[in-house]
Amino acid sequence: MRTKLNLSTRPFTNHRLFWIALVAVYFTSLWLMLWFVSQKGSVIARADDLTRRIESQKQLAQEAKTEQDRRNKEEVRVVVTEQQAIELAAARQLIQRKVFSWNRMIGDIEEYVPKNTRIISIKVDEIANTVEEAMARIQVKAIGTTSSEMTEMMINLEKSGGLFALGETGQDATTENGETPFTLNLTYRPRRGDSQ
Repeated sequence: MRTKLNLSTRPFTNHRLFWIALVAVYFTSLWLMLWFVSQKGSVIARADDLTRRIESQKQLAQEAKTEQDRRNKEEVRVVVTEQQAIELAAARQLIQRKVFSWNRMIGDIEEYVPKNTRIISIKVDEIANTVEEAMARIQVKAIGTTSSEMTEMMINLEKSGGLFALGETGQDATTENGETPFTLNLTYRPRRGDSQ
């Protein structure tokens, strides 16, 4: 039987554990390096995205500022002379009067005129046409066969349900042929939808 004897100053040791540790350190380092590279790429991508967003917001802000400056210049350019302001006010009044339906007003008045009374003239003193209501102050001159027809017409108008409101009234002297002229000042408020 032979005995193995190692007489060296450094006896043989098992290096398996050393190599396992070295490979583990190598792979851990490799994994950490790859993770750092991927994180760096992700951070760079986010930074680029934020930079693009900031640039686009700067561009939008610049466009908005340019548009606002352009509008301010346009607003400053619009100068209305005194003559143009008068013409504009007159045009607005004309449009307001145009919206008011004269045919409807005359038709409404005719409903309350007594049988033997004739309308001589209708004069519109003022028209107010707002979103809420339309209103006109009118003067009706009529002539009746008797003096009681003025009273009859006033009673009829009071039954109009708010369509007409009576103001001052006046009766003139009887004419040569026995007819009695009279004047009624009315406030006309057409029902919404009827004034158009």
